[in-house]
Amino acid sequence: MKDIDETITRRDFFSLVGWGGIAATFGGSAYSFYKFYFPNVLYETQKVFKIGKPSDYPEGLSEKWKKERQVWVVRNERGIYVMISICRHLGCTPNWFQDKQAFLCPCHGSIFSIEGNVLGGPSPRLLWRAAIKIDPTDGQIVVDFNHRQDPDPVSTEQGLRVDEASREVEPFFLNV
Repeated sequence: MKDIDETITRRDFFSLVGWGGIAATFGGSAYSFYKFYFPNVLYETQKVFKIGKPSDYPEGLSEKWKKERQVWVVRNERGIYVMISICRHLGCTPNWFQDKQAFLCPCHGSIFSIEGNVLGGPSPRLLWRAAIKIDPTDGQIVVDFNHRQDPDPVSTEQGLRVDEASREVEPFFLNV
């Protein structure tokens, strides 16, 4: 009866180690080549963007940019403001219900008014408003998602509120 160790010669062993080293070198080189041309990059959407002209928005709420840019555009009788559609409780996306005239967060039940005040639920803060301005070259509304209005609310029987006049200030409100 022959032992398996006796069938592998010294030459076979070093040949196997040599070819294994060459294969590992080519494999490592191929992986490095791949990582060089396809690096780990996080592609984020632009945080400053245009949403069209003020005349594009009639009075009321527009959800035109909710899915693509996470903002609602609201026009009242005094002007335009842009709210960010992120619930301040845990970051969910509330939905607008026309019949209730309120934003309802589907995850934990926060309720917001069209002005962004908290009417109920666990949200500890109001909805953010994004900074906006008119681009002088083409007259479009420019939204700056990075610059957000975050006033300190007052607790009332109707929920957490902020005086609307204090929120309708530049750069978070356009008098158009």
